[in-house]
Amino acid sequence: MRLKTIRTPLAAAAALLAVLAGAPAHAEEPEPVSGDVVTAPGLELRGEFDEERYDVWANVLGLKPHGGEETLVVYCIDIHTPLDTESPYTEGDWEESGVANLEQVRWVLFSGYPNVGAADLVEAAGAEVNPDWDDEKLEQVAFAGTQAAVWHFTDDWNLLKDNPVKGGNNGEDEAVLAVYNHLTEETGSVPDPSGFTVDLEGEESATFEDGRFGPYTVRSNAGPVELSAEGGRLETADGEAVESLNDGGQFWIVLDEGTNEITVKGNAQYDLPVGRVFLATSDEALSGDAVNPMTVGDSQKLILAQPREGEVPAEWRFALDTPESSEAPKPQLPSTGSSLTVAFAAGLALLVGGLTVIALGKRRKAADH
Repeated sequence: MRLKTIRTPLAAAAALLAVLAGAPAHAEEPEPVSGDVVTAPGLELRGEFDEERYDVWANVLGLKPHGGEETLVVYCIDIHTPLDTESPYTEGDWEESGVANLEQVRWVLFSGYPNVGAADLVEAAGAEVNPDWDDEKLEQVAFAGTQAAVWHFTDDWNLLKDNPVKGGNNGEDEAVLAVYNHLTEETGSVPDPSGFTVDLEGEESATFEDGRFGPYTVRSNAGPVELSAEGGRLETADGEAVESLNDGGQFWIVLDEGTNEITVKGNAQYDLPVGRVFLATSDEALSGDAVNPMTVGDSQKLILAQPREGEVPAEWRFALDTPESSEAPKPQLPSTGSSLTVAFAAGLALLVGGLTVIALGKRRKAADH
């Protein structure tokens, strides 16, 4: 069996593209997004650092991108620093922000509000939704519980177990604490999507039997892979048509009559909390082109909670040598290389729009919070 290396410009989400050959590719980053902060009232939380009290506001916070109409969901990841509401924020690197535990924070965002609805999150945490709460109050509770969990990982801050919400005597105490515990106990980790890959195994071991080649095994850490073929069809072990396979799923190739080549395409799509950091101290924010040029130094860091939609496309082109008779001894098909070479494109598109919520941390005693 001969494998042809290809180099094909495959489209990624929102026309964001990175084409690589050989090893699985890392996606190119989107163009940085900049915008202005908008705020709404939230809940005051009672917590501590190293067993010393430190109370903080978890206000509803959003970021409206320049040139856009909708508002992005962001959370505070820098509990000690005041928010600069007069200056624009621009996307920066996580490493540049100096904030810890990105993979755990992504998991909190993935499992918290707004990726899980406010009522669903409270109930999943084992708490009750007070029927007297209006939508604004329910959202504030879900925001505050999620924000508290974010601060737990980014700033090593702990929510008090006794009366965690100042004035929270209408069920807010129990609900916020339940959401916080739900998101900080047995927390998982969500990797950066640039590490997502789609690969294929079996090129060295595949055989020809009963008119088909295989098996080939799909490897994906980006979720299910949709599959299609040109020049033949893909089958399961039982002869059923293959449309999608999870990691470890197998398929067999049946060539169209009169051809010995087939192109197999795979595509894994996913939604993932962006986990991108916004900083007010970026070059864009300091420039004269900014809507509100920076007038202060350091400002609170924010993290985007809105989902990013992306895909990892892959393509494999085979030239297969079909034995003249299926009655002949089953050969080990020759291969031109020791490993499969894959060319694919991977892109990540930042979704701008949808939700208008997030929590903002402010020190209780700070006059400007």
